[in-house]
Amino acid sequence: MKNLIRQYLLAGLPFLFIGLILNPWLVSWLFNETFPTTIFSGILFFSILLIAIGWGIIYKKQKFLSWLYEKYKELALIFLNIIVLFGIINFIAAIILYKPVKNISSRAYYYDPMDVFNDSIEFMRSIYPGKSDEEIKELILFTNPYQNHPVLEYQEKIQTSSFYNVGFEGVRFDQKVNQKNVASLINGAVWVFGGSTTFGQGVKDDETISSFLNRLDTSNTYINFGVHAYHQTNEIEKMLLLLKKGYKPSRVIFIDGLNDITRMIETNFHPLETPALAKSAYSSDYNIATKETGNSVLKQLPATRLIRSMMGREKGPDQKKLLPWNQYDNVYDPENMYNLNPKQHFQSTVLRSPYKPIDTAGLNYVIWKLEVFYKFNYQYLQKITEAYEIPFSIYYQPIGILEKGNPFWKDTLTTNTAPLFVNFNYIVPKIKEIIHQWQLSSFYDISSVDDSCSKCYVDLTHYNPRLNRMMAVAILNTQQKNVTLLKKHK
Repeated sequence: MKNLIRQYLLAGLPFLFIGLILNPWLVSWLFNETFPTTIFSGILFFSILLIAIGWGIIYKKQKFLSWLYEKYKELALIFLNIIVLFGIINFIAAIILYKPVKNISSRAYYYDPMDVFNDSIEFMRSIYPGKSDEEIKELILFTNPYQNHPVLEYQEKIQTSSFYNVGFEGVRFDQKVNQKNVASLINGAVWVFGGSTTFGQGVKDDETISSFLNRLDTSNTYINFGVHAYHQTNEIEKMLLLLKKGYKPSRVIFIDGLNDITRMIETNFHPLETPALAKSAYSSDYNIATKETGNSVLKQLPATRLIRSMMGREKGPDQKKLLPWNQYDNVYDPENMYNLNPKQHFQSTVLRSPYKPIDTAGLNYVIWKLEVFYKFNYQYLQKITEAYEIPFSIYYQPIGILEKGNPFWKDTLTTNTAPLFVNFNYIVPKIKEIIHQWQLSSFYDISSVDDSCSKCYVDLTHYNPRLNRMMAVAILNTQQKNVTLLKKHK
């Protein structure tokens, strides 16, 4: 009998000891931590529970253990039934909420480099002659180029790799400009701004436009400030930030066209208030400081979403509304959907895409937006560069989407009817015509550079080394003409 009492005592003491030690006051003192009320209460409850179990084992012995076992079986059965019922309820809610999504494949009529690499490596070898399969894969796998920036929407991803090297002030390096000398070269250099074509998506550091400019014009240093998805306004903001930091170039160059069109289609804001990424327009409502935490998983449960939708608090896909093509959102109107319901407004922007058919009225409105966009940006650049005594030039780039000989189009018939091609084929000629009518001294249309190089693309939009070199030659030719004209004028 004494051995039995001793056994119960030894079994119960650890529970008592741990329960007494694991009290919230002692734990707070040991870890020098102040717990929130919920956690404090949880620790206290657990501590009392352990003490109660220890006391029951020591004083009630077998009677307590039998009672505890019966209660455990009852609770286990109840808990199992709750799990089964929970699963059934969420399954039924998921069926009620389910709406089949009709995806329009944007790749139905053109090849994606990564898909082609996996399915037909020979095709990509012809695009990248002389490069190994590993090198090709590394060049086309660079698909997440964005990195946070506290002032600009974002910046180019800072990295060191075999082919993509980006560092100081978001500069992409080449054979002349590198991490060691960029800080000493930035002042007095020619700054080159643009999107991913300027950055050099799909080509090595020494195969970008800026790299070829450095090789062809050794009297100057060209610095590559290209950033994926940037349009002209973002590039101007980047230039202003560099100027505010005290840097000063000898000249600034902007290479634009593709992203400007895409962003004007994808968003419904004033041309001069258009972000590079639509999601950036809602950062004050949805960001790391304001995002709700702790209940995101619970809110995603089908049963929770069904209850919220019945209460009118859950906005699903059926809440998306088409944003008008004939007017832009007035962000200064408190009654505008942009201000009343930013989340719903963003869901509506998802419906806007250059990959989908757009009627003539919508396309004409995009053209008007681009006309305002370029006109006011040009006037602003004139004033800024005059104040800083910096010459500038803008180059309207070749648009790979419009090149029917682009190897990434599947076939000519498909190309002619593809919404992406139709939309750009309507917009680009009219924009080029407007640029020519303006006859602006620093705005050049070099979009025809690829006429003799239809297969000079590494995907549907980005240039291969040969076309990048041709772009560099075209840029230098316009600068040489300017110098000649200035000498004649003098």
